[in-house]
Amino acid sequence: MENKTTIEQAEPIDTNLTKIKDWINRPGTAVLHTHANVDADAAFSAALMLMVREGAQGPSSTDLEFLPTDATVDTEEALAVDMMNGSSAIKGLDTGSAFGELVSLLVKAELIPYRLYKNFAEQLNLTDSGKRCNDRVALAGLVKSWNYSGLGDREIVSRAREILEGMMKGMAKHRRRRIVSSRMPIHDGVALNLSGGGLDRRTLSRRGAFLVINEHENIGQSVVLTSRGTRAELDLNDLSGTLPERWFIHPNGFIACYGSMKSKKNPENSGITLEMLCKEVHDWLIGALGFTPTEVLF
Repeated sequence: MENKTTIEQAEPIDTNLTKIKDWINRPGTAVLHTHANVDADAAFSAALMLMVREGAQGPSSTDLEFLPTDATVDTEEALAVDMMNGSSAIKGLDTGSAFGELVSLLVKAELIPYRLYKNFAEQLNLTDSGKRCNDRVALAGLVKSWNYSGLGDREIVSRAREILEGMMKGMAKHRRRRIVSSRMPIHDGVALNLSGGGLDRRTLSRRGAFLVINEHENIGQSVVLTSRGTRAELDLNDLSGTLPERWFIHPNGFIACYGSMKSKKNPENSGITLEMLCKEVHDWLIGALGFTPTEVLF
């Protein structure tokens, strides 16, 4: 009988899925509740749902309100996260945290990318259920620090949302970098990036690039090893006698540059033309490897 009672009290996932989809799609102004004196689960759960709903319905479409943790919320226009009482509440007891359950449901509803918040969810599933967690990203400690520094509940939720939105934007930029890198020209193991945007060295490495040469207006010139180049034990310090003295070469030999995003310079003042840079680097690479690499098709 005890097991039967436990099963009956568990939150039905399909019911919660319908609950959050109806709340997100609800026209007009909806209300989001979480408990006062927010902890990490409450802060990140509220931030997540605010971000998703306002992404769908527009800014200011949601009122955030803080209630006592034992309050009952059962109105149709409301959703209560990290709270237990009422038909509009989602606590995530089965999953381990409200944030973990919300992430799972939003992925199932195809409203957020799979794996984007997976690590955060796994951590909160441990910490919010009282289990030991040695994760490098200490969300509970982060929220406590915000609290100790004098931030109120609303400001803490806002900070948590900044983190989640930053991760979302970062993933979108990473996808664009992978697309650009999948089309970037590679010749004899050397990738050439003149686009001025970011790139994904992992994609370039899979395509057969040992290094990438970058030239960007008002940023500078650089040569950077990919993981394939690192595995081949290439060391750009070998180019110290070839590159102009004004160039910086990292002691570990994975990057050589004249200018960077941290110290922007005009590539015209690098002391070497792009054509000569490509030739010198290409010849050095072939000599260091002892063979001429070809592009990998995948």
